[in-house]
Amino acid sequence: MVIVKYELRQIRSLVVSWSIALPLLLFLLLPNFISIVIGADGSVKTDVVASISDNAFLQAVDMSAEFLSQPIGMYGFLTGWLFGIACAVISTQIGLSVHTKEYIQKAADFLMTKPHSRAKIYLAKLMAVSIATLAISISYFIASYIALSVFLSDGFDFALFALLGGSVILIGVLYMALGVFMGVIAQRINKTLLAAVTVVFATLAIGQFAVAANLDLLIFLSPQKYFAGSFVASIGRYDMRYVVWLVFLVIAFLSAGYIIFRKKDIITT
Repeated sequence: MVIVKYELRQIRSLVVSWSIALPLLLFLLLPNFISIVIGADGSVKTDVVASISDNAFLQAVDMSAEFLSQPIGMYGFLTGWLFGIACAVISTQIGLSVHTKEYIQKAADFLMTKPHSRAKIYLAKLMAVSIATLAISISYFIASYIALSVFLSDGFDFALFALLGGSVILIGVLYMALGVFMGVIAQRINKTLLAAVTVVFATLAIGQFAVAANLDLLIFLSPQKYFAGSFVASIGRYDMRYVVWLVFLVIAFLSAGYIIFRKKDIITT
């Protein structure tokens, strides 16, 4: 627990700032986006919905007019793209920096010579970044529920909300695991935020290309496509193919990182 507490202290300000910033931004944006399709009297603006149905961008990001015309639809759009991407970036950065900072600060040799096994160090670091990632994504989930309760006076489908909001937690865990793996194999990365942004937008670009080229297999390389709001709303659940694949990737990234970390030579220069 000593290592876990130390690692959490290292990233405490980052976690707290993101846990506050994302909910605040949601409270600022959500009512404005809802007002785009829902009038003051609570009715759907049919002219706006008609224009949405012909919007090439929204079609490219898997947002149907039928879904966006629902009260919770705009929340799904914001969560799937703006906040989902933000959580993916910060989760990748947290997972990546927990290993790279030791080499950037030239503290790796000191850490490894402490009376702790490499396995214990790796697992402690993993526990710390898992707590940090879950704290950010769960704070967003709770804030989402409060925001929807405030701005949707007529209520909303809680089951659908749980699926849309829960996707942020799942995506965050996946990108955290990817970041941990990257940090183990590429220890000299000193611009972790830039690396995280690059990785997230690369996977996003792959997904957009897969949709445009109608290459379904490539979608497995783009986590943002796993829980598309329109699709989830239409079937009332996640596509289990992507859930199983996500769990496999998390286990694979963390297991590979564990094996490599235990055997990798210490870089001190």
